[in-house]
Amino acid sequence: MSVPMPVPTTAPARVLPAVLAAQLCTALADNALLIVAIALLEQRQAPGWATPALRVAFYAAYVLLAPLAGLLAERVRKGSLMGLVNLLKLAGALALLAGAHPLLVFAAVGLGASAYAPARYGILPELASGPSLLRANAAMEIVTIVAILAGTALGSVLVARPYLQASCVVLAGVYALAALCSVGSITVSARSRDLPPMGFASAVSCLLRDALARHALMLTSLFWAAAAVLQFVLIDWARHHLGLSLAGAVLLPGALAIGMVAGAVLAGSAGKAPTGARAALLAAALGIAIVLLPALHNAWAAASLLAAGGVLAGALLVPMNATLQARGAALVGAGMSVAVQNCLENGLSLGFLAMYGLALWLGASAAATLFGLGGIVLLAILGGRHARA
Repeated sequence: MSVPMPVPTTAPARVLPAVLAAQLCTALADNALLIVAIALLEQRQAPGWATPALRVAFYAAYVLLAPLAGLLAERVRKGSLMGLVNLLKLAGALALLAGAHPLLVFAAVGLGASAYAPARYGILPELASGPSLLRANAAMEIVTIVAILAGTALGSVLVARPYLQASCVVLAGVYALAALCSVGSITVSARSRDLPPMGFASAVSCLLRDALARHALMLTSLFWAAAAVLQFVLIDWARHHLGLSLAGAVLLPGALAIGMVAGAVLAGSAGKAPTGARAALLAAALGIAIVLLPALHNAWAAASLLAAGGVLAGALLVPMNATLQARGAALVGAGMSVAVQNCLENGLSLGFLAMYGLALWLGASAAATLFGLGGIVLLAILGGRHARA
């Protein structure tokens, strides 16, 4: 039985650069805003739990609002939705300037981000298919990682200034630029024309019954959940095991990100998604790298291992995203499928962070936590492989 696919209503050559520019601006501002929000919490002498609560609130928004985000992405033109979300984030930055509590503002920004992701990824199958969709996802992944690194650098510069609140004006300007870039994509079709309306629970069930979509959901959710914990434990391990300063330790997650950029470039040029044993090897790369890390005693060796793991992980994540978007566009709508993906990824991330908190409470060392995290990743991949066989 044939399935309906999204029908573009405007030239992809004109729309994709606008989508990528909007993502570059909004992701850059999001990551800079996180650092500014942390600095404002410290300025307020907030309790210690407030800082990790920023990240938890962000993840929770993706999980709790996934049904609404998927519905919006299928009922509202995705370019328009991207512009509206950036205006909401702009308002959040200005609210910080006016003295609003950083936790409340960042929670509101998380609500907007939960609607933004299904729009920015869901728009890609409306612009491309096959190898072109793979290249579009590679470009999106590269832009996002570059924005994360640049946003972290921008945030560090902003919090070093004497007038911290004035930084919010800069970030509001970046969000305004993101909203302007989104205008270039508002003529893309709102949804797949012939797909019947589908609720969130039905969409989850439909995607999990599809072998390709289920495999893609499992791998992407597992990677981002592991990465959520790795971001914290790497810094702790590098400071205590390698003797690095805080400034040096924060560079290690950057090595993984740089490797992912290279992997995304390779995936975009490959022209087809990896399958079978090749996909399993790429999926296991991050787990193997994490398990091997505690045995290293040199910062350069650790950075090299993380970069190599990042290359292989990036080479897998891009085609998995493209596969899910293509299957999702055919089965439940591209925007809805990304909302399901966000819900599962961030829900599992919260679960992994809870396990990390338990490990800290039990007094586990950073090295033991790394070994356990890598082992969980490898066991999950092995279990997923066995389930597919």
